[in-house]
Amino acid sequence: MFIPSKTAFNVYSKFTTLRKHPSIAPLFPPIIHSYYDQTEVKINRLGRLISPLFKGKKVAACEFQDNKAFKNPWNAAWIPKMLALDDWLLKGDLHHIVFRKLALHRTIQDRLMNRNSPITQLVVLGSGIDHIGWVFSDKCACFELDIEPMITFKKKLLPTLNQKVNFNDFDATKNALDQCLKQQPAFNSNRPSLFITEGFIDYIPKENLVSLLSQIKHINPKNEWMSTHFDRTLLSRNQRFFFEFGVQITGEHLQSNLHKEQVVSIGSNIGFDLINEWAHILELLGNHNIFSEAKLNRIERKVLHQNNMNGCSILHFK
Repeated sequence: MFIPSKTAFNVYSKFTTLRKHPSIAPLFPPIIHSYYDQTEVKINRLGRLISPLFKGKKVAACEFQDNKAFKNPWNAAWIPKMLALDDWLLKGDLHHIVFRKLALHRTIQDRLMNRNSPITQLVVLGSGIDHIGWVFSDKCACFELDIEPMITFKKKLLPTLNQKVNFNDFDATKNALDQCLKQQPAFNSNRPSLFITEGFIDYIPKENLVSLLSQIKHINPKNEWMSTHFDRTLLSRNQRFFFEFGVQITGEHLQSNLHKEQVVSIGSNIGFDLINEWAHILELLGNHNIFSEAKLNRIERKVLHQNNMNGCSILHFK
């Protein structure tokens, strides 16, 4: 099975296994579980891990169902051991994966459901195999921009429900964002949009980031931007080595590291003001620990009771 982005698949793999744990599952709405339940089945078929004749059980859009009708490799006994190894090499990474998915989902939902918010469109840059566009496409016009091989791969995985996502081939180092969106009849530049860059800005040069943000502001001055930020200089030497080496062996390339202050300054010079930021799960849950240590398994403790990796945060700009 050819996977265009190994790093995108790595994030997908971690999240779809972590989200099933009993104390983590309730943090996410049923429609997100439905997306991953169904894409797991399709990935298994693509990889010939299960019979192509297997039809599976129908999963409603808002019903979480851990399908046990077939031997799902994603539920294999060795998976927790691989997650534990990942967290040993990159302490805090499991917290980080759940944190960023939870922070983005809750913040996007708040912006779309807030009556005082002008946001009526969602644009996800470097969308990978993520669920954001599909989950929110029944609430607003959603656009996912990524390289063509990634889009083709993702279209094979999308659940067969009536969600409407608009896809566009886009390479931030080669293509102009405004020209790309002009090719989309459904995109209305007169309507403010929320642009998402999850795990994206680490892979484009600084000059491309400046150009990208300038175009976002030029398309509509009321556009907003939300992004993950990862300052690798704040990792320990071992953590940074394993993270950068892991990306290197996938054939993908990290760009020069930007401190948070540099990202904020770049945004400010273009007209984006930082209005909010989050760095760990408890900030999203009201700053109090609702999880009993005795009821958590080993992986859940690493996610819910362990700190996030240093330098990892979610930034929201207007």
